[in-house]
Amino acid sequence: MIAELITLNFVKFILQILKRSLGIGFSGNRIYFTELTGTESNPKVDHIESVIVDFDFEDELGKYKSSQKDLTNISSEISTYITKRNLNISKAALTISSAQAFTLILPVDYSEGKQSINSKIYWELSNYFPDNYNDFLVNTYRLNNVLPCKNSDDLLVIAVQKNTVEFIKRIFKICSLELSLIDIDHFSAENAVRINYDESISGKNILLVGLKHGRIDYGYIENRKYKFFTHSKYYSENEFNLSLTRKLSSVISSEPILGRVDEIYLYGDEIKDDTLESLEKQGLAALKVINPFENISASDVFLKNDKLRKISYKYSASCGIALRNLTAQQ
Repeated sequence: MIAELITLNFVKFILQILKRSLGIGFSGNRIYFTELTGTESNPKVDHIESVIVDFDFEDELGKYKSSQKDLTNISSEISTYITKRNLNISKAALTISSAQAFTLILPVDYSEGKQSINSKIYWELSNYFPDNYNDFLVNTYRLNNVLPCKNSDDLLVIAVQKNTVEFIKRIFKICSLELSLIDIDHFSAENAVRINYDESISGKNILLVGLKHGRIDYGYIENRKYKFFTHSKYYSENEFNLSLTRKLSSVISSEPILGRVDEIYLYGDEIKDDTLESLEKQGLAALKVINPFENISASDVFLKNDKLRKISYKYSASCGIALRNLTAQQ
């Protein structure tokens, strides 16, 4: 009996170790793949890869939900990857660009109750989208700001069109995959930071900055607590560095940050040497380019691939969602 129990526990342990999480990221004209194995407490990066597709993931995805050409094109790349890697998986998690979401910060009184807060959120949405405010799926992020009323706080509202989610579901269905999780890239990258740099960010104020095609995201975290989120846009590569430095200076000097930034963490597709030089000259805070695998063990293949490791920051979002997916499997 004892031997059988030991055997069962050993098998259970092995199955946990062999669990595989696939995180997929849609960004620009690329699909990013991050494979993790192991457990929540001991994850291991097994493989990362990206492919170029003839599609712009920064465009409004929902309008392509009936485009068989694009659905087939994107799903084919995902299916090809899974086949090539010989993956035995039935589900995967996905991050989409923050450009697919409408965000706003809303002060709320929690004593009013959930129904009242939801009504207020959709009323706010109706001011921006009077004709289709009900066509959004909404998630919220409490920002941990102390407001004058003890029951009040700022709420970050993240709204994604239902057609966008339907487009994604159709892609996954073609691939015979269950969509286990879906998230915005910025918040998945944040998850990668929290897991890989937990000790480094403890007691510090950090600004998480996502450099993407046509868009820059800014998220302020004060001693591990999310406090603020905003974004800016740029319209040509020539103005990118100037737009970034100006907006970054404005964000840091404004409320609620007021200059209190110890470190700036960078991720995204558009981290270039001249951009880093511009930021270093500005001297607003210490700079760190995110390595989403900083504190995650890795396969020998990954460790020996210097070229891939140098651009690991591009996988911050797909790693972050893969880590969440691995946790969800426990």
